[in-house]
Amino acid sequence: MLLDISVIFPYFNEQKTIEDTLYLISNQSIMPNEVIFVNSSSNDNTSEIIDNWIIKNKDSLNTKFFNLYEGTDTPSSSKNVGIKKSSSNWLAFMDCGLIFELDWLEKQWNFIKKNQLEIVSGNVYLSGIGNIDQAAVCQTYGYKRLRPCIPSSIVKKTIFDKTGLFIEGRRAGYDFAWPLILKELKIPRGINKEVVLKYNGVNYGNNLISILRKKVIYTKSTVGIKYHNLPYYLFLFLILFILVSLVFPNAIFPLFLFYIIFRGFLVPIKKSKGFNMLRANPSLIFWLPTVAIFLDIGGIIGIFLGLIKYHLQKNIL
Repeated sequence: MLLDISVIFPYFNEQKTIEDTLYLISNQSIMPNEVIFVNSSSNDNTSEIIDNWIIKNKDSLNTKFFNLYEGTDTPSSSKNVGIKKSSSNWLAFMDCGLIFELDWLEKQWNFIKKNQLEIVSGNVYLSGIGNIDQAAVCQTYGYKRLRPCIPSSIVKKTIFDKTGLFIEGRRAGYDFAWPLILKELKIPRGINKEVVLKYNGVNYGNNLISILRKKVIYTKSTVGIKYHNLPYYLFLFLILFILVSLVFPNAIFPLFLFYIIFRGFLVPIKKSKGFNMLRANPSLIFWLPTVAIFLDIGGIIGIFLGLIKYHLQKNIL
């Protein structure tokens, strides 16, 4: 039995984990009609590995596997390629580099049918590997929290006739912009807590520079998105902070101390719903504020670059 589902995987430089991904999707308890890998301008051997795997296994599987390249270089645009090329009535989204269970599709399909939904998502679970990665997880997603995500989702294809496709050309931001559109259109999305994804390796970043660089890219991509105003609030807060510092220079140290306490500790404690990360790794007392500073520097740079790209250049999406 094949499910009337096309599974879409965008990928970029996944040669270290792509064989794990191919194993997991080709051994699902109930297989989909087709699996579409979309190359996001990858420049390592991932595409070759996929092609060789398809040639080797095409006669042993009823599911059709495709490896496409349409010149896209972002996850959102690559997902849109998969949507357009799909031949099924239902779509499933998954990211390479994530570990998912062998009954992922079956669980989501049963959830949709049982609850009479047209969209269901699962959750991603992050804990981090090493001090810096753990601190970054605490500061962003929350330590050992379950967060709903687009990867793991099954969506009826006709939903995109109502919402439109994902925002083109975005490295990030499209994944929470689309749920905002669903909410605005009052289209219900189920969340299946039994479906949990984990990262196959580093969760966010394994050094401070990679974390800063990733934050720049991700924050830049969130500017100019309809219904998402957080970048503008952060920009105004930065301007206010600078003005207060100029008018009241003696307030710089108390403000910085407040920032370290609030951003360095209170934010990750709230996001992680407690002190579990500090109990598990006391050295995070140092790394939490350190990583926060690098994340916020990256965020500030990303906001400025986003304002230039999506406002000053008259390119609002």
